[in-house]
Amino acid sequence: MNTAHRRMLLTLFAIAEGATGLGLVVAPSILFVLLFETKQVASEAPLVGRICGAALLALAAASWGAGGAEDRQGRLGLLVGVTLYNFLTMAVLTYSALVLQMVGILLWPAILYHAATSLWGLLAIRRAQ
Repeated sequence: MNTAHRRMLLTLFAIAEGATGLGLVVAPSILFVLLFETKQVASEAPLVGRICGAALLALAAASWGAGGAEDRQGRLGLLVGVTLYNFLTMAVLTYSALVLQMVGILLWPAILYHAATSLWGLLAIRRAQ
């Protein structure tokens, strides 16, 4: 994968997940409503959401910083991590929709975003090897 495509993928990921992470840190309950249309969450859910938001912000920062990196092994490791994150997140969100019937206005767009980013990541990994 050439540098421009890798930078575009990592920049898109950094922006999207950075925004999601910031939203989870600042107002997790709003994201819960938009994704899962849940009106009431357990008292510990906002805390767990904020921890997840902090992790997303860290992953976004790593992706942003690695966009132009030339270290092949580091780049490949980050691409594998980002792709695995996107695939597993897509699977969990799809489970939420199909099995738990928790569907908010942003759930299906989030599922499609994570599916597309997973596929893009797999292609990037394949080309980087």
